[in-house]
Amino acid sequence: NNAHHDLFHLLGKSARPDHKWLIVGPSRSGSAFHIDPNATHAWNAPIRGSKRWIFYPPGVAPPGVLPSADGEDVIMPLSLGEWMLSFWSAHVKERRNVDAGRRPLEATVQPGEMLFVPHGWWHSVLNLENDTPSVTPVTPPPAPNPEPIKYNSVSVALTQNYVSASNLSDVLRFLRTKPRQISGCRDRSDAVPPEQLYQRFTEALQTQHPELYQRALEESEGWKCRAWTDDPDGNDSTQPKTKTSILARAKASSNTSEGAFSFGFDQPSENAFSFSFDPPSE
Repeated sequence: NNAHHDLFHLLGKSARPDHKWLIVGPSRSGSAFHIDPNATHAWNAPIRGSKRWIFYPPGVAPPGVLPSADGEDVIMPLSLGEWMLSFWSAHVKERRNVDAGRRPLEATVQPGEMLFVPHGWWHSVLNLENDTPSVTPVTPPPAPNPEPIKYNSVSVALTQNYVSASNLSDVLRFLRTKPRQISGCRDRSDAVPPEQLYQRFTEALQTQHPELYQRALEESEGWKCRAWTDDPDGNDSTQPKTKTSILARAKASSNTSEGAFSFGFDQPSENAFSFSFDPPSE
């Protein structure tokens, strides 16, 4: 029942932002730290291979991750492997932060399990080794010297982003105040354009769930989640961005920005990448 659990479905299958993915990647691939798009929740279900997740609470950027005040730009290490090599000690220290509300959370999720990703949480994912053999002995019994069983190191998972009653107010505020950060609908002609998404979504809510819409509209006068704030510079978020990028500001004020990159939230942030390293021990 999608009534209150996948509200973007009100826009129609082709008009809504992208929301479902089959993610495939080799062992030790993964995704760098990010917050899921459009203030959505998500679930992730591994089909093959385990995943190691690291979460940081809303408003608490992971070590080495530097978002701009309005959340539109981020500079960070080039890969998850580089982040672990450069900032693992700082991450371990944060595990013991005296403020429990700022401590990271970690979990290993295996096939048959499902993980809920709340909106506004920073998270990264590392695909672990897969212990499931991809080739099993055949019958009748194999020859005296059969080939060793090979192990498949490919990780496969299903994931979906969605809007429910619990995050609807923040989604509405995000769509209304941060149209430049809306993603998932910029590369499809049949999708609702970002600048029209708030209006189209609210019209659908008013028609099909008026009470839910009214309650969320009242709550959207302020952010429920600390992941976002309004533009501190007072810029109109619907106009082209003119302020200096965070990468330029970081380079001007620090010598530690080498090996980092900047990305905007209108670009894909979930692409898998591969690296070879042994994760540092604590």
